[in-house]
This record gives sequence, C-alpha cells and structure tokens, in this order.
Amino acid sequence: MKGAVSASPPDADPHVNGSPVCELPELLFARRVCYAPCYSRKWHAIRENQIFHIFRGRVMLELESGECCEGTSGDTLFLPAGVRHRDRFSGGEVPELLHMRFLWKGPASFFAAPPDFIRRFPAAVRADIAAQFHLLHLPQDRMDGGFDTPSQKSRITLQLGVILMTCVENLSPLPARFHDRGELRFSEALRFMDDRLECRLTLESVASHLRVSPRTLSRTFRRCGGVSFHRWLLARRLERARVLLEEGEVPLAEIALSTGFGDPGHFGKVFKKHFGVTPGKFC
Repeated sequence: MKGAVSASPPDADPHVNGSPVCELPELLFARRVCYAPCYSRKWHAIRENQIFHIFRGRVMLELESGECCEGTSGDTLFLPAGVRHRDRFSGGEVPELLHMRFLWKGPASFFAAPPDFIRRFPAAVRADIAAQFHLLHLPQDRMDGGFDTPSQKSRITLQLGVILMTCVENLSPLPARFHDRGELRFSEALRFMDDRLECRLTLESVASHLRVSPRTLSRTFRRCGGVSFHRWLLARRLERARVLLEEGEVPLAEIALSTGFGDPGHFGKVFKKHFGVTPGKFC
C-alpha cells in the first residue's frame, strides 16, 4: 500500500459504437494478506490502481479529502492511482484481504466513483463480484505479490478484467464490452446463469443458449474463470445465498429454492462445507 504519487486516471471514457470498451488491465501485484495497523500511521499514495477485497475483519480508507470509506467481510474497495490515503483497521480483528495493484485505461466514470461504490450495487451483483474474488487462485507463499508462471498471471488478469467489466456495466447506463470473444462469451454466460440461479442449470443448457458447444464453453470457463463451469456455478449460488442470509429478510427454505439447491437439508450441508458454519448460525 506504500509508494509515490503518480499520474491521474484517464480524462475521458473510451467508446466503441456508443458502448464503453474494457481493455484488459496490466496486473502488477496480487496477494492475500493480513494487514497490521502500522499502515494507518502515514498518508501515502502509489502509482497503481488498487483493489481491496475483504475476507475477514473491517477496513476503512481515510482519504486526504476527508472522505472515509469503510468495508467489512465480503466488501470490495477500489482506490485509483495517486490518491493519498491512510488505511484504518478497527474491531480488534486483524483484517484478511486480497490486495491487487494494476494499471488500467478504464472509463473516467469508474475512476470518479467513490472507493466503496460496489456497496451501492444490487445484492445479486455484489454477490457475483465476491464469488469471483473467492475463485481466484493466487500464488502460494509469494510475499512479493508476484506470480509463479506467465499463464497464472494471464488467468488472474482475465478474472480481474471480468470483475472490472462487471463494475463498469453497473456504473454506466451503456453496456461495457471486451475485445476478446471468449471474454464476452464468459460474461454473457455469467449473466444468463445469474438470472436463473433458481433453475436447473447445466453446461449443455447454458452452451445451447450461447449457441456454442459444451466443450467450447467449458474451455471458456477454464481460461477466463480459472475453474470448471460447475465449480463456478456452485460458488455463485453460495455467494448469493450468503448475501440473502446477511440481509435476513428471506426464510431459509426460500433461500435454498431461490439459489437452486432445492432441498434445505442439502443446501445446509453444502453451505457448511464451504463457509464452515450452517446457514442458521451464519448470521
């Protein structure tokens, strides 16, 4: 989180045929870390954009402008390059988070948004973004935030690109687009699945909707998502269920049905295996 102040974000939104174009970011650093309060002692800024996805604990970004943006478990905070800030940690629990640094020529509307803009997205969108972070396979035991192989860096870059595109789509009234056909297919598959999580979704049914072969779609998920179609679907269902549980407005049986698990008993077993507690004890 330390470094020197750098250049400003882009001045204008890039467009193609009226729709903002999301170019892939240049990923420089990605690490799952536990941060100590020492980072809150000094004002600092770095040359790259930063994303903080919080797995555990509470984090607050105090900006030099006086604005404070707080996030808790499951939240994501974004900080543009060159923004002076201090990192505040509270609650006595050492926060565990995913810290990513990257360069990106994204739309100006993205860089102008407050660091906690993702918290204002609909619950389903927040759940989808959180699920994508949970599916990232980061390098093990790399304190420098580097990558073990070029292919590993490429895969994580693609996943970050999908997350950024999801953010842009929900900030802008115009649909964002990728240059790469595989990335666009991946995004369309996720959107189709998210709208039908309560249904019986299969690799074949989603491939049929996209008019591609199941083999092509399976490869798309491996390349852009880093995991299989079925694992991605399960993660999105569980993350949607987690958000509904936290909101506390939907009965447990209805959550099981609306996220595609059907039987509450089966849902409880899968949920506990993934999160370590039963749905009834989660909140």
